[in-house]
Amino acid sequence: MNKKIRFIIAFFLIAMVSLYFFNEYKTKNLVQDFFDTDSDSLAEETHDISIINTEVNVKTIKKDSTVFPTFINSLKKLEIKRTNSEFSYTGFQFTMIIYYNNAFYDININENGLVNFNHKTYEIQNKQEFEKFLEIVKKSAQ
Repeated sequence: MNKKIRFIIAFFLIAMVSLYFFNEYKTKNLVQDFFDTDSDSLAEETHDISIINTEVNVKTIKKDSTVFPTFINSLKKLEIKRTNSEFSYTGFQFTMIIYYNNAFYDININENGLVNFNHKTYEIQNKQEFEKFLEIVKKSAQ
């Protein structure tokens, strides 16, 4: 009887750990995972977005800017997946500081498609959408 209880407890713990890692490392939408909201709410509740690039140029995209809807729409299309890769600060990289719902979120992104958020590293999965997003960021930061 004692061995059966140990087996059930061990099986339950293995199942819980597996479920945690499956959920943590699956592909997710960046907006839904980082901001815990749908795409429409992000546009409504975001006050402004600041972009700091490698050259320490700071550009703020205000909500009433013509670039703002394009930027948000491009951000909504990004899908991420948790990775064990080390985030590299070499080459072109930038930090987005998003003032959303009375809180600041800083998201570091490098040119390889790695994202650092809350001390975790993610990889952007849809590279074509990332290239489009990167073009918008570079144009916005000029």
